[in-house]
Amino acid sequence: MTTDIAVLERALVVMAVCMAIQTLLCIAAAIGALVAWRRASDAVAQAKAAAEVQVAELRSQLERMSATVDQTARALRHGTEAVDEAIHDMRDTLGTVKRSVGSVASAVTGPRTALAVGLLQGFNMWRKHKSAQRVAAPATSEL
Repeated sequence: MTTDIAVLERALVVMAVCMAIQTLLCIAAAIGALVAWRRASDAVAQAKAAAEVQVAELRSQLERMSATVDQTARALRHGTEAVDEAIHDMRDTLGTVKRSVGSVASAVTGPRTALAVGLLQGFNMWRKHKSAQRVAAPATSEL
């Protein structure tokens, strides 16, 4: 029986050594997991900081672009207002010209105009005839 006890003692020693090795492996795995957790936390923190920096850069670029778009929109509105004012002035001018042309057209095409032109031509002919008679009268009396 002594051999059986010796085998049992060796089996117990081997089991104790294996359990010690297993315990050391579990402790090493826990330490490795803790180190991995800390590295992962640091990597996540760095990635978050880098993302925040990129977001800040994008925000500043977006603000610059927004300011440029606002300036362009203001210039476009100002130009549109100037063109609108010019069109309004042009319409007023065209209305005035149209009224003037209408007044002239009604004055020129009316029967009163024809009568006035006829009277003017008649008066001019009468004046020429009278001045011709005045010039002709002294010339005939000298003969």
